[in-house]
Amino acid sequence: MVPRLIAFAVVMVLAGPAVALRAHEAVRIVGTVTKFDAPQLGVKTKQGRTVYVEVTKTTIILRDKTKVPAMALKPGLSVVVDALGDDDSDLTAKQVRIVPAMTAAPAKSTPR
Repeated sequence: MVPRLIAFAVVMVLAGPAVALRAHEAVRIVGTVTKFDAPQLGVKTKQGRTVYVEVTKTTIILRDKTKVPAMALKPGLSVVVDALGDDDSDLTAKQVRIVPAMTAAPAKSTPR
C-alpha cells in the first residue's frame, strides 16, 4: 500500500506542472491601443471594453510581418493580440500585430 501511495505522489508531482500549463486559455483581442505603460498594454475592443495584457521580453511584436520594438505600440494603433491566461485579468501577450486601421463596415442598403 505504501509503495503505491509513493508512486501516486511522484506521478502527481511530475504531472502537476503539465496540468497547470494546459489550464491557460488562448485569447485573441482585436482593437485599438489605448495606452502602453510597460509592461501593460491596454486594448479597447469593438464592444467598448478595455482589456489589459502584459507584454514581456518574449512577446513578438510585428508590423507588416516585420519585428518592431515594444515602443512602437502607440495609442490609436489597431492591433491583434494573441495572448494566454486564465481570465481577462491575467493575460500575457504572445504576439501583437499592428494592423491597418479598422473601419466600420458600410451599411447595407435595402432595395425599395
